Formats: sequence, structure tokens, C-alpha cells
Amino acid sequence: MKCDWPMVIRGTGSAAPEQILTNDDIAKRVETNDEWIVQRTGIRQRRIASDEDSTLSLAVSASREALDHAGLTPDDIDQIVFATVTPDRTIPATACELQAELGCGLIPAFDIQAACSGFVYGLVNAAQSLQCGFAKTVLVVGSETLSRVTDQEDRATCILFGDGAGAAVIQRPDDPKQGILTAELGADGQRAKHIWIPAGGSAEPTSQRTLNERLHYMKMEGREVYKFAVSKIQELVTRSLDEAGVGIADLRLFIPHQSNIRIIESVSDKLHLSREQVVINIERYGNTSSASVPLAFHEAWQAGRIQRGDLVLMIGIGAGLTWGSVLLRV
Repeated sequence: MKCDWPMVIRGTGSAAPEQILTNDDIAKRVETNDEWIVQRTGIRQRRIASDEDSTLSLAVSASREALDHAGLTPDDIDQIVFATVTPDRTIPATACELQAELGCGLIPAFDIQAACSGFVYGLVNAAQSLQCGFAKTVLVVGSETLSRVTDQEDRATCILFGDGAGAAVIQRPDDPKQGILTAELGADGQRAKHIWIPAGGSAEPTSQRTLNERLHYMKMEGREVYKFAVSKIQELVTRSLDEAGVGIADLRLFIPHQSNIRIIESVSDKLHLSREQVVINIERYGNTSSASVPLAFHEAWQAGRIQRGDLVLMIGIGAGLTWGSVLLRV
């Protein structure tokens, strides 16, 4: 939908564990090899959390960097929106613990669970808070330790996922032209079991059986998710630009969720996006779910690929199945 919501990203940050897991490392555990993984996913390595790392600790590092870049302090934050599917605990929300770790005031803080679309969901929520005057400064975070819910014996999933975090500080802009031009959020619950963790919740509490059957790890119907993602991303790109009255050539950068290089390349080729217009870092991080888009945005900004006034399109497709797009003039 066409929005025209004034909003500016004042600062961004990212964090990733030091430990690197390469394709050759995985090949020592399951039947695969580097060439097979690269050809099918584009992934060469991913970051893996150590015993000292957590979804919260990665979020803290990314958030502090974002605040530093924005020239702000934790006291300036009015709201925290935390996107994750790997919270440190079921209760409380990891956002509340992030509030305490950063030293913010007694501000609203909550988690969003929209998987790989989570950060985009968070941006829309932040923009609405700014629009209605509920907040002046919102911290939006995507942080994951997916390695802890990935079955390292399952070749179909263990090659895909990594850990990391990205954060952005959002405010109303001085230039009213800056902001979200179009946005779309959606979900198809009929496809919920295309990506899911069967046990560990209230419907299937932990038991010896669920542990024995490895039901606390992520399960995925990769082929179905792939087909859905290619179609939906192409649809979102086209609709986002059409509603804003702009074309592909007007787009400075397209930042898709980093799930599979073949999905990104298929969409780019069909829509005639140049390689210079597309941000790709999947080869170094793998799929980091809700951290994927903010991590990629941060790297692009730090590399000088984004300048004030540019049009940037961010899209995520995740478990649920959820989807989200934001066309932003930065």
C-alpha cells in the first residue's frame, strides 16, 4: 500500500559471532561438499554462536553500534521492537532484557515473531509509532541464534542457517521526503508447516519422546518454500514500485532476505535488476532470518552503496509463511 510515512534511519549496527563454520566443516558431519552447497545456495560459510553468545548479546552489540552511528544514547530510545524466532527465553520477551542491558528508561519493549520478515514488520511498526506520535525514537532489532534450533544431522537445513544481528535507530526526518513510500505485510497460515519447529511449545511440550525424535529442531519443506519465495518476491517488487510510481531504474538498492542465491538471482533476472542494484552477502553469513535484512542494510550503508535520498527496497519471506516489503527513501 502507498504510505508516505516520514521516517529516517539515523544509524545502523550489526554483530556476528567470531566462530566461522565452512562448507568443508559441514562435510565432515553429513554427506555433502562445498561445491554442492555453493551451487544450490550460494553459501560458503556462516557464523555460529559460541557458548558465550546469545540472541540477546548479539542484539546488544548491534544496538550499541546503531546508537553510536546515530549519535544517540539509550536514554533517547522511546520504544524497542525486537524481531526474533530464537529468543533467549520463552518468557520474558528478549526486548525487555535488551532494554535492561542497554540501560534504557522504562519504555515499551516487545518481540515480533515473523521469522525472516520480522525486521520489515518491525520497521512498519516503528513508522506507525512515529506517525501517531507514540514515539520519537524507535530501536528496531533483528537477532538470531538459529544454530541452536538447526538439526546438524539434517543435510537439508544444516547448510542454510547462521547466527547474527542487525539494528536500526528510527526517527522522524528533517526532510519530509524521507520515509516509507510503500509497505506491505502479509501471512499465509495455511503454509505454516512449511517451516516449523514441531515441539517445545504448549501444543507439544518437551518430553523424552520429542527429544528422541528431534522435534525441537527446525523442519522445512525446501522446495515449496523456494517456489513460494520466488513468486512472492517478484510480486512484491513489482507492486511496491508501481504503487510508488517509480521504475526499476529509480531503485538504488534491492535488499532481499538472504535465504538462497538462486531465489535472489531468479527474481533479479526476471525483473532486470542489475547486480549493482542487489545486495548479496549470503555467501558469508548464510540465512540469519530476521537479522538478514538489517545486517545487509548496515553493510551496504557502511560500504557507501546507500546515500541520503536513495530509494531502497527491503523484502523478507519467512516462516508462517510471512512476507513483508518496505520501499524507503533513506
